[in-house]
Amino acid sequence: MKKLYVIAASLMVLPAISAFAANPNPAFKQRHQNFEAMGKAMKGIFDEFKKPSANLATIKANSAVLAQSAKKVGGHFPKGTGPGAGVKTEALPAIWEKPVEFKAATDRLVTATAGLQAAAATGDMVKIKAAAGTVGGSCKGCHDNFRKPKD
Repeated sequence: MKKLYVIAASLMVLPAISAFAANPNPAFKQRHQNFEAMGKAMKGIFDEFKKPSANLATIKANSAVLAQSAKKVGGHFPKGTGPGAGVKTEALPAIWEKPVEFKAATDRLVTATAGLQAAAATGDMVKIKAAAGTVGGSCKGCHDNFRKPKD
């Protein structure tokens, strides 16, 4: 019986060790989680736009998530976490090869998400939609220049 517990425990630990060995730098997980949160927040905002009467509280909450998450993006790409690190990533080498351009792009994202949060605080849907479009454009700019295209 004792052997069975040892085998079961080993089987539970091996995947965790493998995942850690595949992505030893915590930046991989942190940036993935951050981008997941941003995508979910953007979807939440745009889903509200489709409704006859948007829930302003939902838009405000999601714009706050975007604004906070945007501030973290630049720090989630330390040296050694690109495609050359031997791990699966959608990040293009341009992030590390063109740090000035990447910083400018992340600064635009921070500015755009802060603008969306400010627009959400006004409750004016025309301003909110315009600001959300600016955020979307900022996201697209990074995706076009610093992320592998989706197949």
